[in-house]
Amino acid sequence: MLLPCKIGDYTDFYSSKQHAYNVGCMFRDPKNALLENWLHIPIGYHGRSSSIVVSKTPIIRPRGQIKGPNDQIPKFSHTNKLDIEIEVG
Repeated sequence: MLLPCKIGDYTDFYSSKQHAYNVGCMFRDPKNALLENWLHIPIGYHGRSSSIVVSKTPIIRPRGQIKGPNDQIPKFSHTNKLDIEIEVG
């Protein structure tokens, strides 16, 4: 399988209330996860075109600085969580 075209840039949208809530919890607390205007305007964000790959492409888990709640200093390690989404275009 091949990508049907070269993807130079794209905008992604929160297409479900649950998705928007989960993202809101990452940036705000769960009580304020959804902004008041969420149901009235589309929420879009700039996507990373290099992250769009065809099925069965090997994915390398990103590495970076991670500091756990009981760690005194950050450590360089693989990410603990990896979000994989299905996109429909």
